[in-house]
Amino acid sequence: MAQEKKSVAHKQGFLQGAAILTIGTLASRVVGALFKIPLTRLITTQGAGHFNVAYNIYTVLLNVSSTGLPIAVSRMVSEAATLGRRRQVQKIRRISLWLFVLIGLLCGGAMLIFAPQLATWMRDPDAWYAIAVLAPAVLFVCISSSFRGYFQGQQYMTPTAVTQVLEAFCKLFLGLGAILLALRAGWNYAQATGAAIVGVTIGAALGSGYLALQYRKKRLRLTPEDAASPVLSTWETTRRLLTLAIPITIGATGLQVFNALGSKVILGRLQDALGYPLSEASSLYGVFSMAQTLYLLPSALVQPLAISIIPAVTSALALSKLEDARRLEESSFRIAGLIALPCGLGMSVLSVPIQRALYGYDPQTLETAGPVLALLGIAAVLYCFILVTNAILQAHGKATTLIYTTLAGGIANLAVSYLLVGSSRFHIHGAAIGTVVYCVVTLALNLLAIRRYLSKAPRLLPQVMKSLLAACVMGAAAFLTDYLLHSLVLAIGAAVLTYLACVYCLKILTWYDCQLLPKGDTIARLLRVRSQDSPNSL
Repeated sequence: MAQEKKSVAHKQGFLQGAAILTIGTLASRVVGALFKIPLTRLITTQGAGHFNVAYNIYTVLLNVSSTGLPIAVSRMVSEAATLGRRRQVQKIRRISLWLFVLIGLLCGGAMLIFAPQLATWMRDPDAWYAIAVLAPAVLFVCISSSFRGYFQGQQYMTPTAVTQVLEAFCKLFLGLGAILLALRAGWNYAQATGAAIVGVTIGAALGSGYLALQYRKKRLRLTPEDAASPVLSTWETTRRLLTLAIPITIGATGLQVFNALGSKVILGRLQDALGYPLSEASSLYGVFSMAQTLYLLPSALVQPLAISIIPAVTSALALSKLEDARRLEESSFRIAGLIALPCGLGMSVLSVPIQRALYGYDPQTLETAGPVLALLGIAAVLYCFILVTNAILQAHGKATTLIYTTLAGGIANLAVSYLLVGSSRFHIHGAAIGTVVYCVVTLALNLLAIRRYLSKAPRLLPQVMKSLLAACVMGAAAFLTDYLLHSLVLAIGAAVLTYLACVYCLKILTWYDCQLLPKGDTIARLLRVRSQDSPNSL
């Protein structure tokens, strides 16, 4: 048999891959914000409430169908590729695709068939249009997730980043175009919200097609030497995939289930306990939902880092390099703090001017929206750390632990939301407080689990002390600038400059962090960071 040419994915360094994913995710979230801001202005906060109810249900089924398996695929591919078992890499990819298609058909079909019942159960019957239009996207995202897990397991993050941007632009242009046509045709807000979702579904379809083409170009080509490499049976490969995927899926889906239940609790308590009509309850929930859009922006920057941790740490563990794994974990937590703390505290300090500028809220709405985003800014920081600790536990095979930590945090969230949203003193602010409680409980339990179960546990909290100090100084600068000059642009500018100065003076990035980046030596020289200054120096 003629030897075939090897064609492998271009393996990228840990932080290089994370940087590529971050660019893709950030671009995706920025474009997503550009979509949601005019969306809210076109269909009001009431329509935004319908949109987010549908998205919460979609996210639950999406997590069932595409969360655990990509991480499991990434871990198994990383381990097999590190050990040179190329035939096993191909088998994992092939089996995972069939599993994803099956699960996507089941979950997407259920979402389409039961759209009216799901909307009614969520206490927002008008959301069923959006739910039905979103259903096919579940299948396409499942297909995409199979290829993403394959590429990410080889630490090749570019295809994932490209699809994120592609899907976001489809959502923006096709979604806004569809909603404008729907409103011009005289459709009501609920129907127009369904039209806005069209771009999401088409973007998911195009993204899956792009990844399939990339796989054909970049897939591993086996050579005669690979014929002797060990390969597991189909049954054993499937069993290992599911063994890894099921706990991760339950943990990740648990959070989305609690988010969906939270929507039901919030809308139900606003209507039943406080007596608001559906339209007013949907508007209040829309204010909370739009604040959540901003709350999720910092996690968009940290999620790629968390995704990159899993194959990198898995590869180090496969080679029994425990010290390298610990260094990667500490570096990832430090960089997460460097990103999350200024973003979250900045949102809290500037919550009112940010929402005034983005959403055009009137003074009365801002009285409600300001405290919501201020609370969610704190939660955003904690949630970023949850993502990193989740990834560390998953890389060490402790995904089952995440089921319990998520369950505890979710129950605490629902209990607090139920009690406080039904109080006229707190109303929708109770939902934001519940989110903070969820993050505090989940993160605390994750940190305890890392300390208990990992034989060479990373020292995580000391890694963020300098970033916390820098973020507090930055927050003070932003608050004073906004208070004195009443300019959001100047406040943000003052915050950025202050934070960068603090990062430079406090030497928050270590020499080891710089070495993980492209042109690391150059970056270290610019920041005047030396190997002997770093506790994690090689």
